[in-house]
Amino acid sequence: MNSDLDQNAFRTAETLAEHLAYAWNYLATLKALQRHANESPNILDTSPHFFSTIMLALWADLFLKLAHCSDKRKEATGFPKLFKQLRAYLPQPHHLRNRVDKAERQLNLLQVRTKVENWRNLVIAHYTITREFEEFYKKNVCSLDEVESLIRALNALLHSFSVDLWSQVFVVEDMAHHACQGVDRLVQGMTVYPQHT
Repeated sequence: MNSDLDQNAFRTAETLAEHLAYAWNYLATLKALQRHANESPNILDTSPHFFSTIMLALWADLFLKLAHCSDKRKEATGFPKLFKQLRAYLPQPHHLRNRVDKAERQLNLLQVRTKVENWRNLVIAHYTITREFEEFYKKNVCSLDEVESLIRALNALLHSFSVDLWSQVFVVEDMAHHACQGVDRLVQGMTVYPQHT
């Protein structure tokens, strides 16, 4: 690859890493809220509207960031764009060319990815589900553990190219502990200053 092509592909990889970093942070925040909901439901119940609003917004942003990673539209910056760039830019005998096909198959086989895309396309972005939402929900419900496994799989796909091509490991989850600590401080603050109704 010449330096311009290399920079194009690297920028795509950086954007993917950014999507995944946001996804890790949203996931960590949701997991911390879920933990407190199980351990201290009386605290979260003091402000149910606030917490449900926060959780719905986090789920929506989480699904949007993860859907960006597999978005096939021409203007999107996700794995399909990275795969297309690598096919076009890497010289024919390059050892990573075969890995592109394998990675694309792996991406397409991720079942949680399909659920995430369904949420993004049919509920979050366009809200075309109006009458059959219950059926949609049953088919597309995602647990936090499923979402975490998807993020880990996407992170592994990204690193399978970035380490070889740019000797670059994108650190995408290293800020997640701050999200957990932030929720912990928020809930602790609510125990110090309980709400009166």
